[in-house]
Amino acid sequence: MDEKKLKYIIEALFDKPIDNGDLLVDREKEIEHLNKIAYFQPMGIFGVCGETGVGKTTTLNFINSENAKRFYVLITEKDSKEVIIGDFLYKLSNLALGLKKKEINKVANEAREFILTEMSQSTSYGAGLSVSASFSYGKSTVSKKRFNIYTVKDYLDELLALLVKEYGKILVIIDELDKEKKEEVLNILDSLKSVLFKDNIVTFVSLPFSIYREYSNDRMRWNESGNLENIFRDMIFLDPLTVEDIKRMILKRIKEYPDYFEMDALDEIAAFSDGNPRDALWIAQQIAIINSDKDKISKEVVKGSIKEIMAKGLEKTWSFTEIQKTILQELINNPLEKSELVKRLEKKIKRQTVYTYVKRMIDDGVLTENNGVLRVSTKIKYYIESL
Repeated sequence: MDEKKLKYIIEALFDKPIDNGDLLVDREKEIEHLNKIAYFQPMGIFGVCGETGVGKTTTLNFINSENAKRFYVLITEKDSKEVIIGDFLYKLSNLALGLKKKEINKVANEAREFILTEMSQSTSYGAGLSVSASFSYGKSTVSKKRFNIYTVKDYLDELLALLVKEYGKILVIIDELDKEKKEEVLNILDSLKSVLFKDNIVTFVSLPFSIYREYSNDRMRWNESGNLENIFRDMIFLDPLTVEDIKRMILKRIKEYPDYFEMDALDEIAAFSDGNPRDALWIAQQIAIINSDKDKISKEVVKGSIKEIMAKGLEKTWSFTEIQKTILQELINNPLEKSELVKRLEKKIKRQTVYTYVKRMIDDGVLTENNGVLRVSTKIKYYIESL
């Protein structure tokens, strides 16, 4: 293939969040709903949930309300609850400094310097953590903490109050929390809730699918509420894309060479992805690299390439227990509801054991669950076929 063409295709298929509406595929309804929340809701924390790679960051990029000032905060420091809240204050202060508002700048500068000073002092003790020593029975013990959390919250209160005073309403978007464990996310947001849950502050947070599932269960309970309801006003779930959506997404990206992938080749890529845009882009790019000598990619080439990629990627890191193999045998060609799967296996495997293994296999990406129906991930099917 011509080097210029290959370079274009590889770059076009690179997976990264987009902010160009021309490349957006089938998220218009969700974005419209989120923008209505941003415009009409007086306050509250709202979740944007979905599997990793489904397009949460891209969706967040399109949230913008004409009656609110938007602040996009990317959480990167995640050592502890204190560190995360300190990182939020630091990032928000940096954004506020760009507004060139005298009163806001004063507080933002003070908050920023406080975080930097605390970081500098704690680093001097080693391992990036401040140390206070106490003695018991002649032995020293170490207490590790980075920030005075009360001071951080005071700065956040003051800064947010000034921003609301200046703009009337602010929109805070917090990304990257979907990479954390559920318990850690809830701990972080429970701490931030007292700061963010105020009039004229609307907050959107990217969250993993597991939290959406538990939030839905909390909402369905009668005469009681869970801790998720105490934090979130509502959650919006991003469904996986359809086969046609995945195909349109790829064609939009490689619009200069729309015939590069034959249509049934795109069908195969879409099937492999299980509706996940990130997986679709990744495998399409890998196929292009492996077959750099070809001007056109057929279905047969895609299938052969995927089997090769999956075999190399998983043969040294993946094996199945006998229970997993039994579950896979039941589901590989016959998607089932969880209760039906348990019923079929109850003579071989205890009910609770099936539920435990199914949950683990979903978490590991071996199985997918959509509308209560369990399926074997297409990636795993390819891997099994390659053995």
